[in-house]
Amino acid sequence: MKKKTVSKSILQYVQTLRYCLQLSWEASGYYTIIRILCEVFPPLLGIAGSFLGKYLLDLFAGQSAIEKSLREIFILTGCILLINIFQNAAEKIKQYIQTMHTELIDEKLSLMLMHRSSTVDMEYFDCTEYYDKLQAAVRDFHSISQILWNAMTFLGTCISLAVVFAVLWIARPLYAVLLVITAVPYSIFSTRYTKSLYDLSMEQMNAERKKSYFQGLTLDRRYAQDVRLFGIGGMLQQKYHVIWHEVFENRKSVLRKKTAFTVLFACLPEIVMASMGLDIGVRILEGKASIGDYSLYMGMMGQFLSAFFVMAYAFTNVYDNRLRIENLKWVVAIKNKILDLGTKKLSHVDEIIFDHVSFSYPQTDRPVLKDVSFCLKKEEKTVFVGMNGSGKTTVIKLLLRLYEPEAGCIKINGIDIKEYRIDDLRKNFSVYFQEMGNYCMTIYENIEISDMERKDNEAVRQALEQSCCGDIMEKAVQGLNTGITRLFDKEGLELSGGQFQKIALARCFYRRHTVLVLDEPSSNLDPKTEHDIFENLKQVTEGKMTIFTSHRLSNVALADKIIVLERGQVTEEGTHDELLKKNGQYARLYQYQSKKFKTGEE
Repeated sequence: MKKKTVSKSILQYVQTLRYCLQLSWEASGYYTIIRILCEVFPPLLGIAGSFLGKYLLDLFAGQSAIEKSLREIFILTGCILLINIFQNAAEKIKQYIQTMHTELIDEKLSLMLMHRSSTVDMEYFDCTEYYDKLQAAVRDFHSISQILWNAMTFLGTCISLAVVFAVLWIARPLYAVLLVITAVPYSIFSTRYTKSLYDLSMEQMNAERKKSYFQGLTLDRRYAQDVRLFGIGGMLQQKYHVIWHEVFENRKSVLRKKTAFTVLFACLPEIVMASMGLDIGVRILEGKASIGDYSLYMGMMGQFLSAFFVMAYAFTNVYDNRLRIENLKWVVAIKNKILDLGTKKLSHVDEIIFDHVSFSYPQTDRPVLKDVSFCLKKEEKTVFVGMNGSGKTTVIKLLLRLYEPEAGCIKINGIDIKEYRIDDLRKNFSVYFQEMGNYCMTIYENIEISDMERKDNEAVRQALEQSCCGDIMEKAVQGLNTGITRLFDKEGLELSGGQFQKIALARCFYRRHTVLVLDEPSSNLDPKTEHDIFENLKQVTEGKMTIFTSHRLSNVALADKIIVLERGQVTEEGTHDELLKKNGQYARLYQYQSKKFKTGEE
């Protein structure tokens, strides 16, 4: 069983090296080759330099078989100089190559994570494990570069160790063996505790995210007013400190044990080295060895120990980073459940049917939609009404295939939406989500990103006008090129919640579509702006299917059909007048809000 475990670990180790080498080669094959050469040749040159140094010392001491002359001294000194120059040049080249190559690898990995995160199923964003793994992958993706460099170092030191061991074996086999035996425990315990530290860091990942979250609250402008108004700065600091202290104490315990063991085992090879030094010294006094031999073998032993510890460190780091890279591989290898297998194109939407659709969000047992059925027609304006959590926004997410129904079927133009290509499906919809945000880019870019292929300045201005952004544009000193927020632009605009919403609505109006979907489009708007935008909607939605959700029933006058959702089920459907006559849930909500409006509460 133990043999199988070791074999499995070796296989995983080799697979990790191959994976990293592949990424390195894809980033730059040229830099990869140069980096390998810079790791392999300098150790060999160092060994050659040690032998030349021995011959030079023996020449000075008169113990060399070479005839002492100025010519031989110049030749040996010149060779040593060339070796040192080549070694120094190789080190400088290695530093340059490593810096450039690391930049290329980091950029490739960043794009990989960005692509994966922007294409993965939405349900993964509801999963704590995904967030932990993603956070670890983002934190550790630099390890790909490190593992490659450590792998190259490992390769170079292995070659150096083999040559040095052979030289020491010829001189004193016993000391060569003792050096290996005493150096091995260091690498074993170092590897063991490196794994323990990484396992601990993964266990603490959730705590680390919490710690960063509480710190972020005190640094984020959005919460600055609350922190001061409620006086919660101290409370947030205390929460941060409690989590930090627990993380710190656990790490300190493991690091203390690692340090104690590695210090102990690092001393053993030094004892062997000192013993061999005494032995060679005695042999020199007895005339059985030369002064150059002492320099050579002591230098070789020092180089052996240094190379062995470097090899152990490189091996440990490769092992450590192998574990880290597993998170990256896990994130990249995630398989989407929403498969884009459709082949049909969709150029327009004439009809939408929800046929007995049921749905629960991942990792929850509570159904959000239960056996929901309805039909929407072209040029029909439909509003979904219901309390918070009734399933209004979920209907939109299912329609866009951001999630899949657990039961039932959604059809567009009589065809299951799974038969359409996802891009074609979504291009027919322009959607405003109530949680939709804006971007620290220019006003133009904030609007244009909803339809990147359009490139129409006049349409951008029209969309801004339709969403009543005149007050924003009056303050925009650079027009459409004015930045939103001052995060990157000192002349950028700091917008109110309502103004942010108007920019997001403009983005929605700009996008070409056959179905307009507005999820609580007036939640942050003042009454006048709300009225003006809904008046504009009559023009924007002319001849198009329109779906919107609203908890303000004063806005339903625009609707041809009202669908009432309650606890994930359709309880009522009809026009405003029809539903008032039924005197059901809709009528009660409408009367409640009308009463508040008349008494001045809203």
